[in-house]
Amino acid sequence: MRITSLPFRRVVRTLALAAITVPALRAQGALGLQGFGYPGGQLSTRSLATGGSLADFDPQSPLNPAAIGAGARALVYAQYDPEFRTSSVGGLTSHATTARFPMFGITAQAGQATFGLSFSSYLDRSWSNSYADTITVSGTRVASNVNASSDGGISDIRAAGAWRFSDRFVLGVGLHFYPGRNNTSIGREFTDSGTFGGFTQNGEITYAGSALSVGMVGTPFSHLNVAASARFGSNIDVRQGDSTVLGRARIPGRYSASIGYDGIPGSSFAFRWSSERFSDLKGLGTATLPIQDATDIGFGAELSGPKMNNSDVAIRLGYRQRDLPFSLRGNAVKELSYTGGIGLPVASGKGMIDIALSRAHRTTVGADETGMILSVGLSIRP
Repeated sequence: MRITSLPFRRVVRTLALAAITVPALRAQGALGLQGFGYPGGQLSTRSLATGGSLADFDPQSPLNPAAIGAGARALVYAQYDPEFRTSSVGGLTSHATTARFPMFGITAQAGQATFGLSFSSYLDRSWSNSYADTITVSGTRVASNVNASSDGGISDIRAAGAWRFSDRFVLGVGLHFYPGRNNTSIGREFTDSGTFGGFTQNGEITYAGSALSVGMVGTPFSHLNVAASARFGSNIDVRQGDSTVLGRARIPGRYSASIGYDGIPGSSFAFRWSSERFSDLKGLGTATLPIQDATDIGFGAELSGPKMNNSDVAIRLGYRQRDLPFSLRGNAVKELSYTGGIGLPVASGKGMIDIALSRAHRTTVGADETGMILSVGLSIRP
């Protein structure tokens, strides 16, 4: 027999949201995709290549709304980030690939004001996997294959504005909307299909939330740059489809501060610290959902390389260390990343192709995962 569209309220809170046990990890095939999904950090390719250290200064990363006022007058940006993962837990190893399109943005300037609209991935929960299993039916162990998949996540749509008071000081504010959707399928196919058949359970949950962000970018001393931003979350609801409310929480609050130095010709160095209150999301899941606040620290450098199309090629290096918000069996997940990349000017300097590679190593008690993230970003300055 095959079952579809079963009553979904109870299982969505324990299977589609929690996903914390070893069998769930085996089905997902990714240590970073526990809970509500993987937080990529909303980093542009340029910021990713520098370990996230430039994120608060970067107009392409939708984190600090003031950054759009410190960048180019007009900008169109798009990004593609495939990840290649190898996960090991409980003696089992799996390989998976996830293709993400995490960022799109556009900015325009009018006098001292700059306005921007961006679409980015906040929490990504797209995965699929299958594995062989046995189950007892009427006292008999029966061979079967379990198929599980999830498609979707939570996005961040930001409308931002920044005002340049001087060449040394910019303030910005952003209004965020968080739509989201997860289509989840869990099924079992029996080897003896003529006797036992099979079943599939499909369900859909949706999210809707909002938040406000503020930020600044300043140069208090020559060659010394500082930036800071904060996000203040409002309510976010999770629903079964578009109707029944399953839970309500708040968009996580976030605070970050950065410092940069560009006193050496052809180079800039930066450090960034960020803290995000993911525990604000607890109302969306079960009472036992293991979720904790996360700290993100990044160091990086951007150096001028050889000339190309009459502009300098950018060479970038970085290191990133952070917590992931969703733990496995009560054990926190840590992620360490070594990053690097280049920026290639095109169209006589009116465009830039950014390429970055990040090796992310995620660990917790009894589990290990390595993710290779290739990021390609294209920016155009009309």
